[in-house]
Amino acid sequence: MLSKKRKIDSENRKFMNEWTELYCFILPERVGDIPVCLICNSTVAIIKSGNLKRHYETTHKDFHTKFPPGSEVRENKLHACMLSYKNSTTTLIRCMSEQEKSTEAAMRVCWVLNKHQKPFSDSEIVKEYMLEVATALF
Repeated sequence: MLSKKRKIDSENRKFMNEWTELYCFILPERVGDIPVCLICNSTVAIIKSGNLKRHYETTHKDFHTKFPPGSEVRENKLHACMLSYKNSTTTLIRCMSEQEKSTEAAMRVCWVLNKHQKPFSDSEIVKEYMLEVATALF
């Protein structure tokens, strides 16, 4: 008799918002992401309460003594950690989008040159590919 293997995807595990208060984890807004610890920015493999609790208790042992659960001090610390995480990720996204724009601009120049079968130094199509570059970058 063959046993059926459990598939994590079919278990429909969802991130619970109270885990942010309990274990200092958030789920980023991108689809399919895994929980991120607000204190050390590490992730866990699977969205399970046990995994989050194990990370919190082993890695951040003294966090609950410095910032007791349910206190205003803890709430302020978590809010500061969330702002820090959001600021760092938006900077990274902005940098990636600038790199993607420059890559798109280079690809558009190649497309125009290939379309006309002309070398890059041909002055007849400079205006056309510069318009493509401006469209991609701005």
